[in-house]
Amino acid sequence: MIHLSTEMHLGTRAIAKRMDISRQAVIDLLHKYHDLGSVRDRPRSGRKRKIREEEKKEIVKKAKRGKDAPVLAREFTEKTGIAISERTVQRTIRDTELRYLTKEKVEELSEANIASRLDYAISMKEYNWKKVFFSDEKTFFLGSMKPCAWQVPGKRKKHFVKRHPKKLHVWAAAGAYMKSQLYFFSENMNALLYRKILKTRLDEKRITFSPDCPARMPQNWVFLQDNDPKHKAKKTKNFLQELVGDRIIAHPAQSPDLNILEDLWSYLDRKIKASKVKTINGLKRKLTMEWETMSWEVIRQSVRSMRARLVECEKLQGARTHY
Repeated sequence: MIHLSTEMHLGTRAIAKRMDISRQAVIDLLHKYHDLGSVRDRPRSGRKRKIREEEKKEIVKKAKRGKDAPVLAREFTEKTGIAISERTVQRTIRDTELRYLTKEKVEELSEANIASRLDYAISMKEYNWKKVFFSDEKTFFLGSMKPCAWQVPGKRKKHFVKRHPKKLHVWAAAGAYMKSQLYFFSENMNALLYRKILKTRLDEKRITFSPDCPARMPQNWVFLQDNDPKHKAKKTKNFLQELVGDRIIAHPAQSPDLNILEDLWSYLDRKIKASKVKTINGLKRKLTMEWETMSWEVIRQSVRSMRARLVECEKLQGARTHY
């Protein structure tokens, strides 16, 4: 509005029509701007704040270090002699981008695996990831849904869950130009089952190649799997050697952040939680449909991030990245 008025010299009626708002709204805002030199709300009268701006910054700084509202309220009262409630501290912190959330559990990396990840990041950051066929497994639970929703305080929405919900294990592989069929299983994974999956899903007839797939890619893709013991069993390694030869990437242990399938699982998980699937067969159909219709750009966006992941891993000296 300010730009249209001061730079383009449009009248209030023309601005209102262009922005599809009322003329009075334009007039009010321009008056405020000319009076105050800003479009921020005018100062309002009201109860004087107990917490000054510099004290607010100190509270937020301590909150970032891990102190919770009761501790911060007590420390503030002891320091200033002004009693404030836990709720006042919470409101103060919520004025920033901070929210009181459950800490995310992350598996701690061993020293050996940190070193292995660092070596991998340094040696592979210039690799051509477009030719890699990433693979992984994931478990989906029946009845999962979005964990949050807009609700009226005191009238929380309820979602009834079973103590032991039915679940479905899924294996898949994908790359910039190729996508396997999903493989569903309910039993626990073992080396024998894994070889069965590889035999059926790495068959070229079961792999979907993109319309723009390079002519030589079907015979030259490189396979990536994680370091699960079942994947490294001697019979499995020999079997995989027969299927793809030496076209296998030695992926470091404890490195799901360096595998794009984690992104694709998250994509599918969001789709499942937004649906109303109630049966295992329905879950299979939904997963299959979403997997088959997933755009190549969704996959390639993750593939393109591989160099950035490895650069970050190197910068962090092998520590886990934010991916």
